[in-house]
Amino acid sequence: MDFGDTTVIIPTLNEEKNIGEMLRILDKLYPGINIIVSDDGSKDKTQDIVRNYGNPNFIVLDRSKQKVKGLTIRVIDAAKTVKTEFIVVTDADMQHPPEKIKEIIEKLRNGYNIVIGCREKILAKWPWHRKLMSKTAIILGQLRLLLKGIYVKDVVSGFFGVRSDLFKEVISKAEHKFEPRGYKVLFDLLKQINRSKKIGYVNYQFGLRKRGESKISRRHVVLYFKSLFK
Repeated sequence: MDFGDTTVIIPTLNEEKNIGEMLRILDKLYPGINIIVSDDGSKDKTQDIVRNYGNPNFIVLDRSKQKVKGLTIRVIDAAKTVKTEFIVVTDADMQHPPEKIKEIIEKLRNGYNIVIGCREKILAKWPWHRKLMSKTAIILGQLRLLLKGIYVKDVVSGFFGVRSDLFKEVISKAEHKFEPRGYKVLFDLLKQINRSKKIGYVNYQFGLRKRGESKISRRHVVLYFKSLFK
């Protein structure tokens, strides 16, 4: 099966310990797939690893000279350049299982506008305050979307697929409604669609980060709560 109709966007910042393995897995599982590694100016070898991989469909978007930094703006900038029919957004650390990308693509091909990876189980041993923070963020996000008549199981998922034309249309009309420095680009996207859009789900187990450290900080929590009112 050829996956040339899909671009995987991987936002990165200092992921040299993970990105090489991630590219090898995707290259093996998905012949013909396109990958944009949207990098916020890594100080390690992340960009070099992608450039030296040897697949012309795997490219780096170097955002090191951009003033605004953040996962959301990395994804937005990459999405603007996509030429394929579908987009899948995933992290480089493989906490989002790469093998589940196929299920997301299949649902997009079957007519869904957005397909969300839903965490049915978290394998990492999160402290109680992290669990509380995640649950609170989901509930508040769900309430925000219910104001538009939309219900979504996991509004803060970082693993999702979307039709490129839909994503680009939303960006062109409402990019100012996104929180560019934030981490929840899916939530910002969902706030701008109407309830006629067909939303699907793919369940997965949220894995352990193999290498490196999480970039989430208290600042990102504040930015998420700010985005509730945009």
